[in-house]
Amino acid sequence: MRQSLMIAAALLVASAAHADDPTALAVVGYGTIPAGAGFQTELVENSELTSRVDDSLKKALGQRGFHYTPDAGLVISIAADRTGGASKLSVGNGQQSNAQVSINIDTGQNKLLGGGTQPTSKIARAYRITLAIYDRASGHYLWRAEITDNKPDVDPVAATDPMVEKLVNALEKSVAP
Repeated sequence: MRQSLMIAAALLVASAAHADDPTALAVVGYGTIPAGAGFQTELVENSELTSRVDDSLKKALGQRGFHYTPDAGLVISIAADRTGGASKLSVGNGQQSNAQVSINIDTGQNKLLGGGTQPTSKIARAYRITLAIYDRASGHYLWRAEITDNKPDVDPVAATDPMVEKLVNALEKSVAP
């Protein structure tokens, strides 16, 4: 019962977003995380964005009493990517698609049937960070979250630290005293 209330509280907080805030946060908690626990990280993809999230996450968790150690029992899986537009959050459904299709026909003239013209449209780019925490020994997930900044053409470098802060604030709700 207590665990169900904690999960419901985390989801409620995650769904309460301000209208002017372009970020969307989804959190699923499966259990509690010991306060001050050691953790290690694994990058889903070895990219500049994922490495930036890794550095920011280690710093933010260190400031909250957690400690990074390469042989820790808790593992935080990190993914960061640009998406082709506003993202449907995928935490909990197991399907993450980042497929994009862009077809440009006669982009030099951009003529319509009948001789009219229209400006070329551009697909907005969003930025998504996904974290999953699991117990290395059992393989059981304890916590998953995904945050997406849906501002058109968001700068991932500038957005990383604030997004990681929101993720870590959400994580703190799953930490046992």
